[in-house]
Amino acid sequence: MLNAKALINEAESITGLKNFGNPLFLDGFHRLIDSINLEADLNDIGMQAQHHRLIGVLANILRLEADVEKYPEILDEQIKAPIVIVGLPRTGSTMTHRLLAADPNHTAMLWWEGRNPAMLEGEERGNPFERLNLGKAEVEAVVAASPDALTIHPWDYKGADEEILLLEHTFFSTVPESFMRLPSYSAWVTQQDHKHAYKQLKVMLQYLQWQNPGRADKRWVLKSPHHLGFIDKVLTVFPDSKIIQTHRDPHKTVPSFCSMCANLFEPLTNSYDKDSIGAHWANKLANALNHCMEVSQKNQSNFLDLDFLKMIKDPIAEMTSVYEFIDEDFSDQAENAMKAWKEENQHEMGAHQYSLEEFGLEEKYIENNFKHYIQNYIKKEENS
Repeated sequence: MLNAKALINEAESITGLKNFGNPLFLDGFHRLIDSINLEADLNDIGMQAQHHRLIGVLANILRLEADVEKYPEILDEQIKAPIVIVGLPRTGSTMTHRLLAADPNHTAMLWWEGRNPAMLEGEERGNPFERLNLGKAEVEAVVAASPDALTIHPWDYKGADEEILLLEHTFFSTVPESFMRLPSYSAWVTQQDHKHAYKQLKVMLQYLQWQNPGRADKRWVLKSPHHLGFIDKVLTVFPDSKIIQTHRDPHKTVPSFCSMCANLFEPLTNSYDKDSIGAHWANKLANALNHCMEVSQKNQSNFLDLDFLKMIKDPIAEMTSVYEFIDEDFSDQAENAMKAWKEENQHEMGAHQYSLEEFGLEEKYIENNFKHYIQNYIKKEENS
């Protein structure tokens, strides 16, 4: 059993700090602990992993709040017109993200920063050597525990990755339920006003930018499937954002997402049910895609649609329309940087095997629950 008070005391002892910021986030932490203890059925490895992960998250929150108080100029950092990529796994969103992040005029959160965004005691600005090594060790541990992980997502501790790792520090994110069964916590997260989480995300981006002054003149490229369900909050907090949505048939993307979750569940729990994973995430993803579709139709100037098949066929060619949308020149420098990234990352990682049936899902469910999304983005593309 995890003890919320003991975890808080441990994080406070490690950092010598007490201020956790927004009390809503600490409420989420307590609800997560209760849900883990009562519903997750973690094995010893899972409990140890969560103890370690939660201590790290709490310590990051304490250090971030302390630095924002100590250096108020952090909140003066400008996050201008961020490019936000949204789409389910296997839609080309990761490739789109990393191609755009390769442009020297852009910047993105790196995986190690997402896990340890706060400077450690005694760390000099611009010299995050210890945190970088912590990130490297954690990625190596993930791949060792789940060898199939690399066939699902290209894990790279120094690579551009998803800000959902930052949102995890608000306890409003879907990160925990991606590798544990947490129905009561998931229900609580769904009911919250996520404007609080996205306002905190902006502070964390300002903090990362302040840590590395070279980022001040660069444009942020953000990316996460999580943003699909809260894209209205993204536009509230970042009203000048340019949102690129990657599209692919949900018959393929939904079981892929479920497969990723099952792969993360397996080493951490005594028991897990693929049918329950399928039912939980198929419903959640349908709601997220339908929400994003509704918001995008009301804010069309903020959105650009990218088709998976076209991106796979010739991603560099697709960047012409992307750069027109984000109001930038597609320079030779940007194109060469993208070609270099593509050359370095074209190795075969292995086939990712999955099916709807494996997760207790039927084609009829996808056709009914993703009906409007398929009609608007998949059928339209097939017929064009």
